[in-house]
Amino acid sequence: STIESMAKKRKQEPEPEEEEEEAVSSEEEEVQQQQEESDDENISTEEEDEAAEPIMPAPVIRSSITSDGRYHNKQRLLLLSSRGITARYRHLLEDLRTLIPHSKKESKLDVGKNYSNGSAGGGYGAAVNEIAEVRGCHTALFLETRKRGQDGYLWLGRTSHANSAYNEDETDNISKKQLMITGGPSVKFHITNIHTMDELKLTGNCMKGSRPILSFDKAFDTLEHLKIVKHLMVDVFGTPRGHPKSKPFVDRVMGFYYADGKIWVRNYQIMEEAATTAKEAHAQKKLTGQTHATSLIEIGPRFVLNPIRIFRGSFGGQTLWQNDGFVNPNVIRSMEMKKKGEEYVRRKGAERERKRRKEAIVVPEDPLANVF
Repeated sequence: STIESMAKKRKQEPEPEEEEEEAVSSEEEEVQQQQEESDDENISTEEEDEAAEPIMPAPVIRSSITSDGRYHNKQRLLLLSSRGITARYRHLLEDLRTLIPHSKKESKLDVGKNYSNGSAGGGYGAAVNEIAEVRGCHTALFLETRKRGQDGYLWLGRTSHANSAYNEDETDNISKKQLMITGGPSVKFHITNIHTMDELKLTGNCMKGSRPILSFDKAFDTLEHLKIVKHLMVDVFGTPRGHPKSKPFVDRVMGFYYADGKIWVRNYQIMEEAATTAKEAHAQKKLTGQTHATSLIEIGPRFVLNPIRIFRGSFGGQTLWQNDGFVNPNVIRSMEMKKKGEEYVRRKGAERERKRRKEAIVVPEDPLANVF
């Protein structure tokens, strides 16, 4: 009985080794749990880093101007000339009216005493600004001729109507000279080498009222005075989108090139021709990557503009830039006439010298002349 009781006590009492093994196993489990938690934290931090640094896609180039196709840019151009222009300048103006649908036609300007000698002053500039104010035009193209149509001068500029510094109530009290100051800038060109669309060698054609692509030389982005000229030409020759008289069609390109200190203006038709045979289409695609060929055919008009001066105001005011290399056509004609006069003097002098030499030649009398 005593032996049985001692065996029961031993069974009831836990062995210390087993308790120690259980404690060691519990500690190992805690260490493993801590390691797994630290691994999970490291993985989560790596995932967060990857999420914080995503792979950026390539930037998409988008236009800075969004248009809904409506007629918002309501630019209007006043197109007129002075009285006394020749037929070539008149045909040029008609061609420009055809190519610029947002232009407003005006009769020939004849400046009288109210602008030339009167108290108003201002000459052609004040008259053009007053007409633009009445017609509601933002820009003006004025063709002026001098010396009975021998010299042509083209003016481009923004009128006083384009300047919003004055309200409608305040414009009633502005004088004619102040209209020139409130507008601007403006540029004066000497126009030469004019060829109109009626000439036979310009065989291109385009839809009337179509919007052009304006192509400028890289010099218009580098030279300071040409930057002003570029903005003015965009306002004048660029047809606003959605204009009632314009067509939503682009089939021509206007090029402005700067060479020899002058601006060369050209107007081309964009011609796309499809290949007639499969062999031509394959050769064209191998050459250009497209099955159709694109070419340019000149429409006209073409002319050359020599910039003379850039004014701060509209058709006058402070001079911002002046072309030092420009020579007045009057000076060129006077030099040519002087050259012709010098040739005439030399020719008359040679005639007098020849006459004097003939008179100086005296044949001596022959004593044997009457013998036989």
